[in-house]
Amino acid sequence: MIYYPYFRGRMYDLLALKELCEEDWFNSQIVPIIEPVRDSKELQRTVQTFVDKKQPFSVIANPQVSVYGLNDTKLYPLPNVYNLDFYVPSAILAADFRSDFIKTLPQQEAILIVNNYELLKVYRDTPALKKVNRVLIPNVARMHKIVGSKAASLTDPFTFHHHVEDYNQLDDEFFEGSDWYQQIDGFKGFGDYSMLGHIYFDKGMPSRAIAIHIIYVTADGSLRVHHFVSDSNESMRGQKQKFFEAMNKLEPWVHKNINGLNLTPALETLLEYGNGDKFPGLGVIKKLSIKHHLELMSRLSEHR
Repeated sequence: MIYYPYFRGRMYDLLALKELCEEDWFNSQIVPIIEPVRDSKELQRTVQTFVDKKQPFSVIANPQVSVYGLNDTKLYPLPNVYNLDFYVPSAILAADFRSDFIKTLPQQEAILIVNNYELLKVYRDTPALKKVNRVLIPNVARMHKIVGSKAASLTDPFTFHHHVEDYNQLDDEFFEGSDWYQQIDGFKGFGDYSMLGHIYFDKGMPSRAIAIHIIYVTADGSLRVHHFVSDSNESMRGQKQKFFEAMNKLEPWVHKNINGLNLTPALETLLEYGNGDKFPGLGVIKKLSIKHHLELMSRLSEHR
């Protein structure tokens, strides 16, 4: 069962993926998918790291968010990946889709990401849909019926709040059921957007609160996410204070509830920041939260 973590190519998402690959956390059962949003050195370096490590991965040929796909001339061109056996060509089924986006070598497998049921109906009997190896879809029965045995689920279990402080309303939530790795509904793989969600914002929005999101596995195999939110949320001032307020909630919770597979190197690094007096910045917090989630998924892929 292959796990497809789906990321937009924002800087700290890419830094997390690059470091995880360098540290050998990925394996053949984890295939990161990147939808590029910026022509950036971080994207170029991340892709090169995947190539150097011969790690299966995918970069979407027709990104649908931000500006990456609008200019064919890149300041930071990506290495040629289409002749690599371990590369996974992918595309989104959208108005600009072309079948050559998912053209493969004999050893390669291609992915099609589909969110639009009406467009999927149009492509139902086309060679493009017949030749693709895997189709990532939401957990929607009528889409699954069309795709059949090629279906893999791509879900967004993370609750989105417009205001960060609202994560206080329910600080511990369901993320994935205990059958996430079995895919009993006939799916041949699964993916998610980690704790970033599928909604894309081109620029980060200022927030009065800081929240740290930690995904963990329970004794019955379910995945849950716990939110740790700052207290002094009346204004946007005092980011350092807000960070340590959130950490003062995270640390005792970790010591009481987290051990074994859940205690990842990324989480331990985050705890070290909490024991110091330096605010690492929101980007580093985000990077470590992503790394913790994928380190946990890597461990689970090897232990199930």
